[in-house]
Amino acid sequence: MKVVLIEPRAALANVYSQIPMPLLGPLYLGTILKNHGHDVAIYKEDVYTPDYSKIDADIIGISILTSTAKRGYEIAKKFPREKVIIGGVHASLMPYEALQYARQVVIGEAEEVICDMVEGKIKDSLVQGKAVENLDSLPIPDYSLVQGMKSLRIRPISTSRGCPHGCSFCSVTKMFGHKYRFRGAESVLMELDVAKKQDIFFCDDNFVANPQRTRDLLARIIPKKIKGWTCQVRCEVARDPELLDLMHKAGCRVVCIGFESINQKTLQAFNKKQTVTQIIDSIRNFHRKNIKIHGMFVLGGEDDTAVTVWDTVRFALKEKIDTIQMMILTPFPGTKTHDFLAGENRIFTKDWSLYDGQHIVFRPNLVSPKELQLNVVRAYCKFYSIYNSLVLFTQLSFRNAFFRLMGHCIVKAWKNHNRDLYWIRNTARESVKQG
Repeated sequence: MKVVLIEPRAALANVYSQIPMPLLGPLYLGTILKNHGHDVAIYKEDVYTPDYSKIDADIIGISILTSTAKRGYEIAKKFPREKVIIGGVHASLMPYEALQYARQVVIGEAEEVICDMVEGKIKDSLVQGKAVENLDSLPIPDYSLVQGMKSLRIRPISTSRGCPHGCSFCSVTKMFGHKYRFRGAESVLMELDVAKKQDIFFCDDNFVANPQRTRDLLARIIPKKIKGWTCQVRCEVARDPELLDLMHKAGCRVVCIGFESINQKTLQAFNKKQTVTQIIDSIRNFHRKNIKIHGMFVLGGEDDTAVTVWDTVRFALKEKIDTIQMMILTPFPGTKTHDFLAGENRIFTKDWSLYDGQHIVFRPNLVSPKELQLNVVRAYCKFYSIYNSLVLFTQLSFRNAFFRLMGHCIVKAWKNHNRDLYWIRNTARESVKQG
């Protein structure tokens, strides 16, 4: 059968549209289907958007995040409903909504059910996926299936699934569960061999979830002399000098850390189980090993104000965090945050395209929606200013200077695209009326 898998484009002025990395879900599914004899093509709209009127396929599979759901449904409506299957995180959280646009919706992981669905052996409208217990059974993703992708600058590699933590705003566990599952070292090393000279992004939610397992893997990566790689970790890994040393020797150049907040009350409300002191220590320990930091913060908690936004950017500059991401708290469906805010009738829009972490979609507790939105944008402008980029350039910190300049361009494009923030102004007036 001819199968087309589609990843809808990300929101405009988003870093993921500047450095496009395909979602691994469609890649795994496409590779599995190809290995079963099906004719497969994958379209990632951030790379190449086809003329959908000219696509002739037996099955159209669409993988949606919450922020890409609106676009995903638009694509689905271009095809006969009986040909469309929808999956991904948002479809798993909102299956009945997605079912309005598809013959079938997959809830959860789809690798073990996708062939039976495509071949018509599973006819249920809502299909409960199965957690892949043996991740080594998954094939190495075939990137040649991604249409229009001439080269892949950064290759995402997943070595685990699941997360035992319970951050109130996170939807990861709804998709992959609380139990950690790991790939074996041999499987990971095989994929690294295929990646050759590409930069590697270990996209696990926590690459060092099992420290001993990570030590064993890093010891085997060191002889490969990989050019450089990035991973996502929690700040407590910086308290393990041996592990930090191995990460450095194995080629780790950047860590993405969900610091979330420098407001201790907010950290407690997010159930983050870390302190501001631990955040500071982790930053300094990583920098001592010459490992750069992409710090991720969430703004808009119950104890946050406009002052919190500026405290955050000042903190990032003082502690010399290399790059930052200031996400506005987003009440993704199925999360504790969503249930709490919905219960208080504080969510004012269900336009999923705004659920990208850069738009305010609810009424905060101590600041107006408009005030929070504008202060986050202004704080971004301060951190990613041309001046800061030039300062770093004169200090010969070329990598950071480049990313500050890139961040400046992204923020400028975001401002131009969102020039008419009428929905924020209206919501602000409504908040005053209701107050």
